[in-house]
Amino acid sequence: MEFDIFVLVQSVVVALPAAWLSLGALDNILHPQINRDDVARVLALEALREWPDVRERVGYRAITNGRTVRRLFILIVIAECAVSILLWIGAICLGLAFFGLADHDRARDLAMIGTLGFTGIWASFLTGGQWFYYWYDFYGRSIHL
Repeated sequence: MEFDIFVLVQSVVVALPAAWLSLGALDNILHPQINRDDVARVLALEALREWPDVRERVGYRAITNGRTVRRLFILIVIAECAVSILLWIGAICLGLAFFGLADHDRARDLAMIGTLGFTGIWASFLTGGQWFYYWYDFYGRSIHL
């Protein structure tokens, strides 16, 4: 019985990021201008507008070409959709394994592939945010409240 509960827990642990990523992908498909414009601001290093000394040192990182931004955004949305599907397949297969309707090892492997994709997307957002000084915008807002 403990093993069965563990399989159910695995299914939920995979389904939660699947739901989060699916909603993000859906918003990016239905309302692309919202996040695409935010991505453009991040890539342009707009968070550094109040720190010209920092921008001077890392300004070479800025990406302001609209075509490049659109292509990158499309790539993000494609990755979000593909990984969302993988996560849902993994979560559903684990759920089926809980009921003995699917092989647990295969279900776990599918879930892990989806989880790797999710981790890759999340790590890319974190790394990109660091590279483009995204967090400076939050710092600046808290200073000027």
